[in-house]
Amino acid sequence: MSTYEPTFGELKQELLIVLDRHIDILKTVTSIEIDHLDGVLFMMRSLGFMLDRAPKVLASDDLTEMHFMMFQYYSLLSELKYNLVLNFPYASLEDVPLLTIIETFPTSYETAMKQWWENRTGLVVEETKQTIEITAFQ
Repeated sequence: MSTYEPTFGELKQELLIVLDRHIDILKTVTSIEIDHLDGVLFMMRSLGFMLDRAPKVLASDDLTEMHFMMFQYYSLLSELKYNLVLNFPYASLEDVPLLTIIETFPTSYETAMKQWWENRTGLVVEETKQTIEITAFQ
């Protein structure tokens, strides 16, 4: 299966957008409802874990490291979406559901990075390991 392979510059631009979205969340939220705090903390910790290596990767010109970074980002972003739907469907920030916020994060090269991972490892990336149907993703 042939998929367009994005350049380092394209992946870098996508990662910069991701970081910008994360920073926007941090700087614009003025309050968090106590009943939503568990979901917000889960989302913020997840984003922190996802983006922990981003500064190092952005400071280098290593395409392989960028591929690993973006594959991890896309995989964990998808997992975060499932967790928000299953565990925190009620949680919001300033009346915006957390899933709505997370859906604004870009996924332009998700398919290409999954293909890159499969080609590199020989492992097939499952779209989901969920065993239940989640209507929010249909």
